[in-house]
Amino acid sequence: MGTVRIFNAQDIKDIHDLLTSNRWEYFLDPVITAEGLNTRNVEYFSGKNSKSLVYRNAQSELLGVIRFFEIEDNDTSSPDFTIYVDEQARQNGVGKKLLKEGVQFIFDTYKNIRRVEATTRCDNIPMQRLFVAVGFSKESHYRKEWKVSNTGEFMDAFGYAILRDEFLSNEI
Repeated sequence: MGTVRIFNAQDIKDIHDLLTSNRWEYFLDPVITAEGLNTRNVEYFSGKNSKSLVYRNAQSELLGVIRFFEIEDNDTSSPDFTIYVDEQARQNGVGKKLLKEGVQFIFDTYKNIRRVEATTRCDNIPMQRLFVAVGFSKESHYRKEWKVSNTGEFMDAFGYAILRDEFLSNEI
């Protein structure tokens, strides 16, 4: 098994390697090129309103990263997140560990935040299962909201969230 820890600047090269060496089927851009990483610098992963955690296996290989954004320590903030897991590590608990520890980090660090939320495409069944496994609830259905870059078609998307008290009372 691996460990989850807070992102630091030394992780950036490994994150760039992770992002460019995998296919991200359910993202706006399924293939991320080196040129596409121009804005994904240290500040992007750990800036004023963003924080990230990384998952490394026993050999210190980076297998995943979760990036929370739109973070403000107040009772109206609902941070959103993006999670990336190496193709070879998917379906092995990496995403669940990252999401669970990431939400724990948000609630432990930002005492006024009441909820964490995210949106996913309607066909992203693995992500929907992950949300449920960690205790998130489906709150919304957005019709024709998510544009698929390679086809130009618009797909439905689902919104999920977890409340502080739900998460803290849930033994997952």
